[in-house]
Amino acid sequence: MTEKRHPDLEAVRGQLLPQLVPDWLVPEELRGERDLAAVRHMGDVAVAFVIDGPGHPVYVDYGLLGRWGVAETDLLAPALANLARTYRPFAHRGQGDRLTLVWDAHDGYDAARLLLTRRLCEAAAQVPGNPVIGVPHRDRLVLFGDRDPDFVVEMAELIDDEFNHHPYPVSAQLYTLCGGVLRLYRPEGRQGPILN
Repeated sequence: MTEKRHPDLEAVRGQLLPQLVPDWLVPEELRGERDLAAVRHMGDVAVAFVIDGPGHPVYVDYGLLGRWGVAETDLLAPALANLARTYRPFAHRGQGDRLTLVWDAHDGYDAARLLLTRRLCEAAAQVPGNPVIGVPHRDRLVLFGDRDPDFVVEMAELIDDEFNHHPYPVSAQLYTLCGGVLRLYRPEGRQGPILN
């Protein structure tokens, strides 16, 4: 065993970051040594954990969790605290009812910023109507308002297209904020997802 292959948790605690992944990457029945350690989140996404140091990031697997003697959920607080320190401002695109706020720093953690609900609430005050959030792939988070239903449909189609054509997809699902709490987005009067 080398230190680089099996680092000590305390040595890498400041390098832990969450990364959103599609939930099909973490089936419940798999929990072997090399399987991705993750926490189911909401809808069709899960939160995986990455040690983001020099070189390529290393995903945390169940073997590493076992050596550390911790559960996946024990990594959430330090990973979120580290992610909050990496917060990057969003870009404004469009205007009026078509204003869209976009996080696309391409650092691998843009979609994971969905977990920073306090920051999203601050940004959501800028868009008209209820906030709608999409995380089509790991390098994009978009936030827009639902005042214009046609724009919501256009954005849902764009998010679905990016999800289906990116090498690191996360979700085509849309989210919203209700009283500061992240929820799945359902347009008023509709029971199912916006895209069939």
